[in-house]
Amino acid sequence: MILVRPLLLLALLGSLTQDPDVRDILRRLEDDNADVREKAQKELGSLGDGAIPALKEAADSPRSSGELKFRIIAAIKQIELSGKIAKIYQEPRPITLQASGAMLRDVLDDLQRQAGVVIESSLVDPASKITLDVKDASLQRILDLLCKDQTERTWEAQDDGSIRLLKDRHPSAPAAYGGPFRLRVQSLSVERATDFKGKTVSVTATLAADWDKRLKPSKIVDIDLAKASDGQGSAIDISAADSGVLTVRGVPGAQIRIAGVNFPEPGENTRAFSLKNVSPTATQLDLEGVARFTFPLDYKDIRVDRPGTVESRDLGDTTVRIARGGATEIWSVSFHKNPSASTPSWSRTIAQRFDADSFVVVDTDGNEFTGTLRSPSLRGRQMDFASESSVWYQAAIPRNPSLPIREVRFRFVEQTLVKTLPFKFSGLALP
Repeated sequence: MILVRPLLLLALLGSLTQDPDVRDILRRLEDDNADVREKAQKELGSLGDGAIPALKEAADSPRSSGELKFRIIAAIKQIELSGKIAKIYQEPRPITLQASGAMLRDVLDDLQRQAGVVIESSLVDPASKITLDVKDASLQRILDLLCKDQTERTWEAQDDGSIRLLKDRHPSAPAAYGGPFRLRVQSLSVERATDFKGKTVSVTATLAADWDKRLKPSKIVDIDLAKASDGQGSAIDISAADSGVLTVRGVPGAQIRIAGVNFPEPGENTRAFSLKNVSPTATQLDLEGVARFTFPLDYKDIRVDRPGTVESRDLGDTTVRIARGGATEIWSVSFHKNPSASTPSWSRTIAQRFDADSFVVVDTDGNEFTGTLRSPSLRGRQMDFASESSVWYQAAIPRNPSLPIREVRFRFVEQTLVKTLPFKFSGLALP
């Protein structure tokens, strides 16, 4: 077996006209050492689009089979995935700035050059003196440092990715930074109570996330607060601030809040958490968790030909059900988590993956009827909130019901890129 495999591969390589480096890596895919084969596969996956034609030829060859074929196909998928990611996400260059009594205009010129971003600063004093010494920092962190403790200088990101300096007080908020992302402690509020059982303290912590506007992640940011400590050894209970309250809003996207689970609607980049059992003598808090930013990579067109009253489609980690009824043709689209799904915070990702504006009903004459699906009232509907298993949307699609339906379609994100920002805030003073 060991003698045959190289002969088969040499025959395969002889039929290809690829770069010598590619040929060498392909040879190593048949090495007797598994670590060498694994490394060779990773090298193939990092070659770029130019290597795909040769790799596809190798994968399609009748001489390619078994582990060799599997590794070549895996390398092709990695190259294709890297290409998709490169179109929507690039890690920003870290910035180093050193200034001692320099004028603000000069510091901003250097910052613009390094960050590759336009900074509009006509509203602030360009001759302000700046002292700064930072190495390998993010754009957001440097902007916060330039505006720290300033009463007449703050900044805001514009939709086109540029930065605008404003003549206003800069908000003081603890922040965590990572690449193009920032997470801030927007507020801490404390409720103190005394009854016959003694004193109790509850804290509401509101966290807000933002990002470099040159990137276009989903506007819904998944923020999880995993740990809280008051330095007194208290067993602090963490839940969504409106735990136990069911809210479904009639706006694009589904918002469900129940039993400590918060499903934000599009546009939400904040989350509020209720912290109970905080010690009455505590003066500060430590918070720890993670924020997840999701980038859609691939939209898949879901099509149902000549749909019945109820139709289902398997989307991998999710099953979608499409149903219609009533004289005005009220359509509902519900997403149900499959038992095998391992997607973190599955329910909160649905509004990121489902394009609610893309729902189209086509009749047999080719007429198209559209409608934005919105979250309906779920009162009386049996749903398993505890396991985050269902998310529902609904819309009335007015059309001539005498014409049969030829097709129903909508768009759903099949593949996403998730970037994480771990955060840890220590010594947050309790008001």
